[in-house]
Amino acid sequence: MRSTFLATASLSASAILLAACGGSDNPSANQPGTGATAPAANPVATYLPAQGEQAAYVDTRLQLAFDGPPVLATSGTFKVYKAADNTLVDTIDVGSTIVTSGGENQQVLPYANTEIDQIGKNVANLTQWRYVYYQPVTIAGNTATIKLHDGVLAYGTDYYVTMDPGTLAGRSNGAPLTAITGAKAWTFRTKGAPASKTAVTVDDNGNADFRSVQGALDWIMANGCVSCANAADAKTITIKNGDYDELLFIRNVNNLTIVGESRAGVIVHHENFESYNPSTGGSKTSAQTTLSTVQGATRRALGGGRAVLLVENADLLKLSNFTLKNTHVKQTIFNNQAETIYFNSATLNGSRFVATYMNFLSAQDTVQTKGWAWYYQSYIAGDVDFIWGSPFAALFEESELHTVYDPTGAALGPYSGGYLFQARDAFGYPGFVVLNSTLSADANVPAGSAYLGRSGGLTVANGYCNTPYAGGSFGNPNLGCDNIAFVNNRIGPHIASTGWFTQPANSPLPDPSTPSAVAGWRESGSMDLNGKPLEMSGRSGYSSTAADLSGVNARAKIFAGWNNGAGWVPAP
Repeated sequence: MRSTFLATASLSASAILLAACGGSDNPSANQPGTGATAPAANPVATYLPAQGEQAAYVDTRLQLAFDGPPVLATSGTFKVYKAADNTLVDTIDVGSTIVTSGGENQQVLPYANTEIDQIGKNVANLTQWRYVYYQPVTIAGNTATIKLHDGVLAYGTDYYVTMDPGTLAGRSNGAPLTAITGAKAWTFRTKGAPASKTAVTVDDNGNADFRSVQGALDWIMANGCVSCANAADAKTITIKNGDYDELLFIRNVNNLTIVGESRAGVIVHHENFESYNPSTGGSKTSAQTTLSTVQGATRRALGGGRAVLLVENADLLKLSNFTLKNTHVKQTIFNNQAETIYFNSATLNGSRFVATYMNFLSAQDTVQTKGWAWYYQSYIAGDVDFIWGSPFAALFEESELHTVYDPTGAALGPYSGGYLFQARDAFGYPGFVVLNSTLSADANVPAGSAYLGRSGGLTVANGYCNTPYAGGSFGNPNLGCDNIAFVNNRIGPHIASTGWFTQPANSPLPDPSTPSAVAGWRESGSMDLNGKPLEMSGRSGYSSTAADLSGVNARAKIFAGWNNGAGWVPAP
């Protein structure tokens, strides 16, 4: 596995304290306060949380600071115990057992230093969770960071940490540090629960309620769920400027706003992709064991999928003023689908999503959506099908849809700039609409190499896209239609003169193949980047530049069908 897959974590010098450690090899023999002395394996070391910390965060990441880059072994464990009764609350195993015991035989990903996380584990009202592979131990410079499993620590509780001999090796403050043993070597107490159940703050190194976004989400899901007493109350998570490397999960929460301190200063990110966590994903009652094919070999599809953020059963979720990024860099050895967000919520009278002043950064499959989604003054970057899904209506208004250069493009034959959209929409609804926006590209994306969209190819014998969709599972007839409308947009020269991809001959054709005012591939009022009317005589015969798009030229019209015609007019 390439080294860039290792996530990095910043170490706050002001938060790290130097402390002497004590303990015994037998945890039960040495409780805090017994006066036991430290064995040689526990030198004076630099920990986060600091030794004896009395206000650690329940979503804290453990950190060890060394004098030089430490070495991670291929076996060994970190363990966290509850100090009151020596109950083991978490084990991080840096070995390969989890992967090899699953019957996997893929060779392009590492077996060691892999754990399965159950995201949302401590949320009592959840009955399904997000299960994903992750790398628990990362090394950045002289610092080793250990991410515990989600939700294992409780508020206001004393804990201690141990490390098997040889798990990490290095020198800390001039002395060898190869093990942490006993119940007094590394101890800390977590702080109490937040005062508010509806408004919390996240900061990676300053005073806040949580250190991670998921820690805040777990709190909100536990206290403001759709069946909770305050289900309808407005809820807010404020993220301070910082670096947040994590996978995220939201389920069963309405009316939640997640807002960043600044769009460029708040970076929420992780590297996650099809080869690492196969499938688009969804919550499950347990980690799945189905083997998926990855580069001709097998990998378990646990169920949690490849997006950074998975959202389910949510209405009026709003993201604002931060960057959400999937840091995966495409390589020919991988299946590179890598969403930033999968809004997996699809009801006719709920499932509303808003993104204002956001950055969504990835390459392939950047944004996947269902439901009713509004992206306003946001920046979305990718190359292959980087906006896709099965929405009733998804509006991209006054936004920038940016095609990035594909580093694998030259290795796959003639360079392709990819496709902006792949629609699998619900027939009878607007589907994807791009309004008053800009289509731009990296400078090294060749002119004429990219396309507005390509077909999802879901047409079946009895036909899609002939009767208005009235609900039911995704994959049913009338839910897989190529409904995409571009209205009054500025389009860069990277878009081919044909507009839409219908080559080669075996590429799926759009359904409906003959566009109309309300369905199919449609375009109106397109301009070049300088605002001059665009020459569109070469557009594909499966698209229309003459259809009347007045029915989708305003926000209120696009969302008029929400809740059986009650309509929805979102605002920033």
